[in-house]
Amino acid sequence: MDESIITARGLGCQSGNRFLIKNIQWDIKEKSRWIVLGTNGSGKTTLLSIMAGYQEYTHGELSYRGKNYRNQDVTDIRKKMGLVSNSYFDRIYQNESVLDLLLAGISGTLGVEDGVTDKDIRKVKRMLEQIGLPDKQDVPYNWLSKGQRQNILILRALMSNPEVMVLDEPMTGLDVVSKQKMMHFVQNMARSQQKTMLYVTHHFEEITPELFDNCLLLRNGQIYQSGPVEEMMRSEVIGEFLKKPVNITQNSAGYYQLEFKR
Repeated sequence: MDESIITARGLGCQSGNRFLIKNIQWDIKEKSRWIVLGTNGSGKTTLLSIMAGYQEYTHGELSYRGKNYRNQDVTDIRKKMGLVSNSYFDRIYQNESVLDLLLAGISGTLGVEDGVTDKDIRKVKRMLEQIGLPDKQDVPYNWLSKGQRQNILILRALMSNPEVMVLDEPMTGLDVVSKQKMMHFVQNMARSQQKTMLYVTHHFEEITPELFDNCLLLRNGQIYQSGPVEEMMRSEVIGEFLKKPVNITQNSAGYYQLEFKR
């Protein structure tokens, strides 16, 4: 686990006069499992969309296995990164069918490209059957429930057998059953230790050292601090990060709990 799979040096993204993220210095080791924690508007989705090859950066350097992103075909990068992000894809997809969305995942594009084969279509249909949604292949994306969208985006991310899974607040908006299914998916992926994982959240109750080994705290588009989960999930660290006194504990299952002090 000593090799860096993704390296960011001075990474930034500027929109007009505002930096969405700025001066990101980050080494992601192969098969490491990162929590990216931050409040709303801290730049989490922007950072991970850039890492997954779905958004341009304006400053600094970003490399995958030592090769600069700018020197690679963006679709090749996307096929290595399995992005699951409602906040990103809900802006991109509306009336596109589930079938077309999944076929695009094979090629790392946002729309279906030329060259789709009957084998590709059979693969998609088979995988839809495996997740219990065989009747949804012709349904427009925006007709799906929140839980169904998450299932489809996970399937899309897995179509190219990526090396890195990028999960952007995957629990947000899910009902109890869908949330439990998502948790099982994350647990199985983390325990298999076959893929590098970047998991974005602002919910402490989704974090446990059993599943995640590192934590990056993001505030106002910049890294506040990063390190092992056990070091970051301390009351004094999180209190300073949130600028409020807090008490961090763990429940019987090992998940962290946040309580604001009065």
